[in-house]
Amino acid sequence: MTLALFGVSFLTPFAAFFALAAAIPLAAVLVVERRSRHVRAILGVGGPGRRAVVPVVVALVLLPVLVGVAAAQPVVVRRQLVQEREDAQAFFVFDTSRSMLASAGPGLPNRLARAKRIARQLHAVLGDVPVGIASMTDRALPDMMPTTDPALFERTLTQSVGIDEPPPSQPYGRERATNLAALVPLVTSHFYEPTATHRLLVVFTDGEVQPGTELLGLGIARKLTPVFVHVWAADERIYHDGRPDPLYEPDPRSAELLEDAARATGGFVFDEHQLGRLKTRARQILGHGSTTTGRTSAYARVALAPWFALAGVLPLAFLLYRRNL
Repeated sequence: MTLALFGVSFLTPFAAFFALAAAIPLAAVLVVERRSRHVRAILGVGGPGRRAVVPVVVALVLLPVLVGVAAAQPVVVRRQLVQEREDAQAFFVFDTSRSMLASAGPGLPNRLARAKRIARQLHAVLGDVPVGIASMTDRALPDMMPTTDPALFERTLTQSVGIDEPPPSQPYGRERATNLAALVPLVTSHFYEPTATHRLLVVFTDGEVQPGTELLGLGIARKLTPVFVHVWAADERIYHDGRPDPLYEPDPRSAELLEDAARATGGFVFDEHQLGRLKTRARQILGHGSTTTGRTSAYARVALAPWFALAGVLPLAFLLYRRNL
């Protein structure tokens, strides 16, 4: 549950009830003050004035109140008007099967890491085109719907795209888990906005996929033009603790399988080193539509909780100071 007040949103508002803990030290102060007053009356001595008591009471109340507000996680949302094309959208799909762990050596970037690097570079040139992210093995899972928010794109790419996320729907043993037919729902199930007449689908994969492109061709052909980015090298292995996995061997048919998929769908295949050609083809597919629309981006949030927690040091320091007088 989120509560908004005066432009500030509280992510965990019920945590603010911790501020009621101020009643405990206040009650203790009241009891001690009554006892002290009684003793002073018997001894006939004067007591401290209000100027000495009031600051202590204020500090005792302020400390749990500040902690309670911090626990409620107040945030300020920065809203920024952005311009984006409404006639174009793109999806970046990442093969997250286990073979994407392969690399040229221990500690070197694996295929998935290199795919992400290419995706970042391609995303940078798309500008006002909303881009979505999806992961794929034998099924596809959208991680982020198309947006022009660069921070959200980077966060999703870093945190949501990983090996076996999603895992294959069934164990495959030594067979290939990746099935390009999993791309069909991305095209036919309204993941693109109806207004997006220019649609780009970029698939980052090592090409070690199940053979057979009939379903892929029937599902995608004439709906959009897919682009396959082949992230693969013949000398790569999957390493565990510096040792190559004896059960894995690169598939020399990977490039041929992607070429078959491109022919079936009317798409294109680019090697991971052909970034310039990839960027050019992507821009050609998306065109240069001038239709733009202003949308409010509300993904930038400024957390205030650390500042309230830090402010709690002041009343605490005052109470410790008064205690040692």
